[in-house]
Amino acid sequence: MEEKRETGYDINSILSGMKEEYWRGVSEVQEEAGETLECVTLLLGGELYAFETVHAAEVLRIPKLIRVPGVPEVITGIFNLRGEITAAVDIRPLLGLALPEIGERGRIVVVKGEKFLTGILTEGIVGIAPLPLDRYETAGATRSEYVRGEIHDGDRLVLLLDLPKLLASPAITATGH
Repeated sequence: MEEKRETGYDINSILSGMKEEYWRGVSEVQEEAGETLECVTLLLGGELYAFETVHAAEVLRIPKLIRVPGVPEVITGIFNLRGEITAAVDIRPLLGLALPEIGERGRIVVVKGEKFLTGILTEGIVGIAPLPLDRYETAGATRSEYVRGEIHDGDRLVLLLDLPKLLASPAITATGH
């Protein structure tokens, strides 16, 4: 019995063509995108701030904070993070920002310092976003010493925090008052 071979689709050539088209599209997108910096974006004092995702450990709803006497005011309290006592800090005074009330959208971003984890109180998390480095400008003298620069991302101005410098601040490490 003779087998009839129907003319039709050659799946291997179709898949090969799709693969080539996919990789061509990926390389075009990478060329168009330019260099970016992956950042956690958040609200502080009603303004948009960001820091590199490598410093972030997790985002939490604000737990019950226990106030500790004798520590700097920026340390708003401590909380239990899976058995580890972790400090919660409000960095807005260090940045010279207004202190609007932290409402339901408020979160704590747990960040990794050189020697410890700490939680930064925020008015809200905007998200994780790649920020375009070709739109980066160094911070002007009017900005806080903890702001590295600013990135114009479309119609948004995002202030880039110098998180290692901020976490080494005497106000946060509790070595100075």
